[in-house]
Amino acid sequence: MPPTGKNKPTISAAEIAMEIDMSSRGVEKQIKKLREAGIIKRNGADFGGYWEIVNLDND
Repeated sequence: MPPTGKNKPTISAAEIAMEIDMSSRGVEKQIKKLREAGIIKRNGADFGGYWEIVNLDND
């Protein structure tokens, strides 16, 4: 199985979608929700950057 998640931090939404059998648009919507909730943030450019988990608290 190819590396994903922490082992491949630059994975694209399309690659995530293929891994979890979900549409790319569905993955993008979930990323948007996580960003708006302050759980993840973007580091770097759109291409070559990565998402970082910044908050796992459920408060």
